[in-house]
Amino acid sequence: MSRRLYLGLAGGLIAVGGAVLWWALSGPVSPPPAAHPIADLRDTTTIGWTDRHTVTIEAPHATDALTALGYVHGMKRAWTLTVWRHTALGTLSTAFGDGLVPVDRHARRLGFAHHARRAYERLGTATRERLQAYARGLNAALRSTRVQQREPFLHFDRVPKRWAPWHSLALARLVAWTGTAPTAAPTAAPDSGLADFRAADRRLRRWLRLHGRSRSVAWAAGAPGDTTRTVLFAKHVLGATADPVVQEVVIRRPDAAPMVAASLPGAPLFPTGRTNGRRWTYLLHSDATLVPIEVDSTAARTRHERIAPARGGEQLVEIQRHGARVRVGPISPDSAWVLAWPGLRARTDLPRWLATANLDARHDAAAPDFHLVEGEGLQVDSTGAWSVQGQPPVVDRGPASILVGRSGWAAHQADVLRAQARSGPVAPAQWSASDSSTWAAALLPTLVPDLTSLNAPDSTTIDARSYLRNWDAVYDPASIGAVVFAEWMRAYRREIGRRPTPTDSVFFAGPRRRRTFRAAVDSLTRRYGTDVRQWRWERAASERRFFPVWAADSLVAEDVSALSSTRFAPLDRPGRGHASTLSGGPSRINPLPLGPAPTHWDGWMQGPRGGLTVRRLRFEPSRFFARSLLSRDRPPPVSVQRAPVKNTTRLVPPSP
Repeated sequence: MSRRLYLGLAGGLIAVGGAVLWWALSGPVSPPPAAHPIADLRDTTTIGWTDRHTVTIEAPHATDALTALGYVHGMKRAWTLTVWRHTALGTLSTAFGDGLVPVDRHARRLGFAHHARRAYERLGTATRERLQAYARGLNAALRSTRVQQREPFLHFDRVPKRWAPWHSLALARLVAWTGTAPTAAPTAAPDSGLADFRAADRRLRRWLRLHGRSRSVAWAAGAPGDTTRTVLFAKHVLGATADPVVQEVVIRRPDAAPMVAASLPGAPLFPTGRTNGRRWTYLLHSDATLVPIEVDSTAARTRHERIAPARGGEQLVEIQRHGARVRVGPISPDSAWVLAWPGLRARTDLPRWLATANLDARHDAAAPDFHLVEGEGLQVDSTGAWSVQGQPPVVDRGPASILVGRSGWAAHQADVLRAQARSGPVAPAQWSASDSSTWAAALLPTLVPDLTSLNAPDSTTIDARSYLRNWDAVYDPASIGAVVFAEWMRAYRREIGRRPTPTDSVFFAGPRRRRTFRAAVDSLTRRYGTDVRQWRWERAASERRFFPVWAADSLVAEDVSALSSTRFAPLDRPGRGHASTLSGGPSRINPLPLGPAPTHWDGWMQGPRGGLTVRRLRFEPSRFFARSLLSRDRPPPVSVQRAPVKNTTRLVPPSP
């Protein structure tokens, strides 16, 4: 064979290999359909799919826009919708096996589905039509081959079922519940039933991997005397889920101003957005309390629901209501603990969300109230003036900034914001990525001097003290001082019983600080070894994210080990930031009950006509070499309005 022929064959193989590699690295090549007929659509509606995973919708009417939104959620979030719906309806054991019966029982007791049906029946005609329009678009996507041939559905041999309009109200309740932190008096008796209730609730939240909503914050800032560039920023903490949750959309209609918003799958919920020069963000907190009451058995109302697991017999769930509250424990002897939560009534926030996004039918009427969530957040009007919404526990006003939140760390984040606002022009991309902590910077100089007189320290302790003394109070991935400080403060808090502050007056403070520092070094040595150079913040605060269902293989009947240990294995990224920094992050002093919550969505809007810019991690497990190609750096900002449209789909009324 001639040399020329060899070279030709080699070149051909290289070309074919390059084409295959390009196809593999570029992900799925099947574009969305060019056209999709949908019954009862008023007129042609166009969806633009951008190369930044955002979406544009061109619709002639609000109901058509909601149909398109449902279609987008069905195409982009089908598996998330499936898991969330089964959770809200209490049918997980039917879909995934008997191990999830306890989660179903808890969901039935909370009444997500029961009260959603009742709320739907009480909706006005116009609002119900909008919810029906959303469901039409969602069902069109769920029935498509493109969705049904995706890997999770094929693996579990499941076909998405029809989406009823009231299902969206059940999912809205589920979202609201994940924003609660049920509280109760510490004097509850061991046989009160609260321990069982909390264990069931913990199991539900771990299944979804949605927690940590209390760490969400919103802030606004502007240059003094110049409100035209006022920035509104939102950080929505979404737990430890690796599945994408928030979907950014731009909706344009000829009869209304453009609307750009962050939407949640399964319902028309818009926690952050802009329209008509007005910008808003809500923290999605819902209030729930556990209280003891005297039981009047004649006034109690009882209902029963059946759970039908995939294998085994049906199970009966008894739910007993006392007024607007539900019993969570046994009656002993004439009293019981009950849960009070707005979701236990036939109410919905849907009219408020539609009014907020200018998609309702009440153009001149005042926006209705929130019922499920507290409506805490910020709003900025067309002049750049901000106003607090609801009554968030933390409201920190600076000379040119304001921050609202629910966590005790929010006040320290506000300190960072005020320092940034004094440093120069408003720069949300840089500020929101700040890993600097004013809390640590203020506390460190008051504590470190007590370490000078450590008795006969070993080389590891000396090195740890040296790194701590030279630490700049920045929780960047390579920081060693951050690890030492975090572990020391964790031990010191256990010693004094509270979070330390720069003005603490502690009895025998010096000896206590030295003792807890040695304990912290011993703890870190056991965990990471004696080489202090390995004590990096990216290891101590590792960001582990989980794929729901695949991460709960002990509860799922089908064997998911082949994928849960490879493609859908937990996603590990280097940790950075802290609960006291504007970038957010974990805290070892008072960690979240369900562990770190590294999944969050950041978005900001600058000026009354400025677009929405977002920063969020996007990971597609089905993409070839996805883990190898995933950057270890912080995701770059993405402009929602300026993202180039890659493909379009025309939703059209069916031909007569």
